[in-house]
Amino acid sequence: MGKRGILVCIVGLVFFMLVGAASATLSPTGVNYEVVALMAIKNELKDPYNVLENWDINSVDPCSWRMITCTPDGFVSALGLPSQSLSGMLSPAIQNLTKLESVLLQNNYISGPIPAEIGKLEMLQTLDLSNNKFTGEIPGSLGDLKKLNYL
Repeated sequence: MGKRGILVCIVGLVFFMLVGAASATLSPTGVNYEVVALMAIKNELKDPYNVLENWDINSVDPCSWRMITCTPDGFVSALGLPSQSLSGMLSPAIQNLTKLESVLLQNNYISGPIPAEIGKLEMLQTLDLSNNKFTGEIPGSLGDLKKLNYL
């Protein structure tokens, strides 16, 4: 095998490694479930300063979006939107961000109930919803969050 053949093999291997990492959250039809969840969150919030303007339903990878942090393998690990004057409601679709470790939504105007679905986020360590306008009780499902160390 010549230099060109080796180069083609290396490029092919790198390509498959990148596609494998990028498609970690893709459905068989190419839909990224995390993009869908984040867009549901965006659609329930009113964003007066357009901090979520680069959140795009046609994107395959939300890791380059503002206010989003991802794990090295491409899963959303943090949603950080403190003090952005956001209002509206927090979507239950947040449960589909299954690798989420941190949710920082403090100092906004988010209202309605705290979604019980947050209790399904097994990796969640930090949840700051302080200084919002949530109504109702704190969902009992938050007691299921074994890794939660800041509420």
